[in-house]
This record gives sequence, C-alpha cells and structure tokens, in this order.
Amino acid sequence: MNFRQLRTLVHIGELGSLSKAADRLHVAQPALSRQIRALEDEIGTPLFTRHGRGMVLTQTGELLVERANNILRQVEEARADAISSGSWVRGSVVIGMPPTVADILAGRIAKEFTEQHPDVNLHFVSAFSMDLIDRLLKGTIDMAMLYDPKSHGSLYIEPLLQEDLFLVAPAAEKLDLDKPISFKDLSKDTLLLPGAQHSLRQLIETCARDVECSLEVTMEADSLSLLRNFVSHGLGRTILPLPSVYKDIEAGLLSAAPISDPSPTRSIVLATATDRAVSKATQRAIEMIKKEVAEMMATNIWVGLPL
Repeated sequence: MNFRQLRTLVHIGELGSLSKAADRLHVAQPALSRQIRALEDEIGTPLFTRHGRGMVLTQTGELLVERANNILRQVEEARADAISSGSWVRGSVVIGMPPTVADILAGRIAKEFTEQHPDVNLHFVSAFSMDLIDRLLKGTIDMAMLYDPKSHGSLYIEPLLQEDLFLVAPAAEKLDLDKPISFKDLSKDTLLLPGAQHSLRQLIETCARDVECSLEVTMEADSLSLLRNFVSHGLGRTILPLPSVYKDIEAGLLSAAPISDPSPTRSIVLATATDRAVSKATQRAIEMIKKEVAEMMATNIWVGLPL
C-alpha cells in the first residue's frame, strides 16, 4: 500500500468514475485500474462495486477512504511544515466551532488570520460539539472549540473560558445588565430556545430541574440568528451568551439581564486529537483564537472568566 494508491482510491471514491479520476489526476485509466486491483489484492476484499454507470465504494472501501483522507492530510501538513520557516506558514487548517461560537468569533479569526498568514487555507466547520468531536477523531478537522466536553482520552483539551448566559428580550422591555433576574422567574416568561439535543438547551433544563422550575418553551430554533430575530419581533424571550447579542443591545434592538440562583454557565475549551501531531498552521490558529478571546473578554465583548 502506498500514497499513490491511496490518492487514487480517494479520487475514484469521490467521483464514482475511473475515467473522471483519470482526467483529474492526468493518469491513464489502465494505470489507475492496476493501482486499485493491487490494493484490493493486498487487502483481500473488493473496495468498489462496479456497474455500468461507474464505481461505488464498498463498506470496506468507505472505511479505507476515511483513513486514507486522514493519512494524506497528515502528509500534506508535514510537507507544509517542512517548507515553512520562521513566522511564514503554509498549508491548511480546518477549524470546528459550535454555531453560537462561530457567529461570534469566526469572522474575527478569518480576517486577522488571512492577513497574517495568506498562504494558509482556512476552512470553518459549524456543528454541535458531539459532531465536532467525531470529526476530530476521524481527522476531518484539525481543531475545535467545544462546549463542556466530557473527559475523552483521545482528545487533548485546553480550557479557554467560562461563559455566562443571559436572559434576552426586546429592547422595549428594558432588561438591565446590572439587574439580575432569578432563574425561577423565568417560569413566567414565554421562552424561545434551541431544541432538546442542543447543549445550551440541556444546560438550561438542568438548571430548571435543580430549582424545580417549569419553563414554557413556545418555539424552538437551533440557529442563534433565528432566536435573535424572533425575540426582536416580540415573540418571546431567549437565553443566550452576551457576545451573541452585544451589537444588538448597543444598537437598541434588544436588551439583556444576567440570571441568578443559579447562573447558567458553560465552559468552552480548545480540543485537538491526541493521535496526530499539530501542524504549524493549526498551532498559529490556536494561538490566534486564544488572543482574540482574551481581547474580547478584556473589552467586555465576551463576558467570561479565564479558567
């Protein structure tokens, strides 16, 4: 098994066609066919099901493509690191973030990182924490920001900050950032919250059980921007981290207040896989995320306490 065979496998698997892969790779079809046959002979099982319209990966083929993608990405990262020198970095970085964090942070990171490292290709993935963990372990993303992850031996986890959640309402309700609202009082509100599988919703429901409080949730949306929009239209109140509504509060569109007894708080961490070396480009991205978060906290844009 060699890198050329693995690369051929990946491209044929993606395109579903030997001829299309040959065109992409600028290699004759018979040569690609011989590579796949040699790989199948070595493994001892078919990697593709052949039919008149092309080639479809078998279950074994799908598993090998997943592993091959991870191997080829690591080889490319090693190559990029080898030709990088000093502060000049090349390569690519895939960064995973939960949707609420991506809305707050991704734009800032993208702007500054591309200015400082123009030869690095950035790719952002927005997904829930469990999906991001799965992608980290599969090697399809290089690093991720996660909410309250459980201990995981396959991940290196670095605490970043603790984030308080706030009650958010239309500006006309004049909630005050200096006047906390008791969690039990939320039972009187019409709430708009993420769905039951969302980590933010689970945290809120845990707090409600702790104080034996029943919440009236009239509408669900996993999108932070949708929740903001619904609240601004007077459909109810929601519970969100302050950075996600900071600009709307300043613009006079929304108002917010801290929640007490208890105060819903969640941890945000940086995570990388323990079975892969961190490339120079990924390390630069990690350093920049730490810097941006620290600056946002220092200027009260991101309200939280360092862990």
